[in-house]
Amino acid sequence: MKAAVLGTGFGAYHVELYSKMPQIDSIVVWGRNEEKLRDLQNKHHVETTMDMDRIWNDGKIELVDICLPNHLHKETACKALHAGKHVFIETPVAESLADAETILETAEQCGRRAFVDLFVRFEYAYQYLYQVIKENKYGRLKELQVKRETPPWWGNLDSAHIGLNLMIHDMDFVIRCMGEAKHISVNGIDVRKEQSLVTACLQYEDSSAYVRGASAMPGAYPFSVGYEAVMENAVIRFYEDGCADGRTDTKLELFLAHERTEIPLPQTDCYQAALSHVIQCLKEDAASCLAIEEAVRTLKAVLTMNQAMEK
Repeated sequence: MKAAVLGTGFGAYHVELYSKMPQIDSIVVWGRNEEKLRDLQNKHHVETTMDMDRIWNDGKIELVDICLPNHLHKETACKALHAGKHVFIETPVAESLADAETILETAEQCGRRAFVDLFVRFEYAYQYLYQVIKENKYGRLKELQVKRETPPWWGNLDSAHIGLNLMIHDMDFVIRCMGEAKHISVNGIDVRKEQSLVTACLQYEDSSAYVRGASAMPGAYPFSVGYEAVMENAVIRFYEDGCADGRTDTKLELFLAHERTEIPLPQTDCYQAALSHVIQCLKEDAASCLAIEEAVRTLKAVLTMNQAMEK
């Protein structure tokens, strides 16, 4: 399979992953920065171009990976689909529900597939809890708290931007585990320029979920993610702290009435797993947990949260 990657920022990491996949025969990278393109060409022996039309006109390219700014997702995804390519889009799928639905409709009209990089679905700790809930192993889930906290490392994450650019993966996790909420409320505050604290509450028939996004943590604070799930007969708790110096502290625990168990955490690259999943789904024409329909549902929840915050 021949793949194209649009973008040389985070797209460079996607190029690295594709270059290690035996299913990928060749890669072409589009970008605007000649130096970055040259570096990728030398490092990974890929084709490069600054002419996007070359991507659309190359009949051998089957998959276009879109790692461009959010506002360009709809335009480039639709062009790729009309050119007969499948697309893999970085999150968020789009900035508006209308744009996301346009991509979905275009994929259907063109008989092509659109995938979205909901990579948290391939992180073991999140897969573990999803499976426990699906199997009703410890009774009904009553409350789920999920967090994602960071120092100011990722650009503008004020209260207007943190939902789409930081919290979206945790919102996706909640919705995948619990379904669409009956009501979403939110508390948010801007602490400093481009730094905020936001907590969304998703209410269900007999349970609730809380999603916390924090971009106002001090520089010495780790990039911290995790969850705590309270079920009728158990509590599952996960955390991972990633420090600026590369150190990582992580743990997944199961608490029962008279027993505490630490669950081993396999070391996997969730980004690589997501890409491999997409390639396999295309090869086998199989259903995908990264289908754009899933991302549209999550985007709707995040935009509802943003609207509640504006009020």
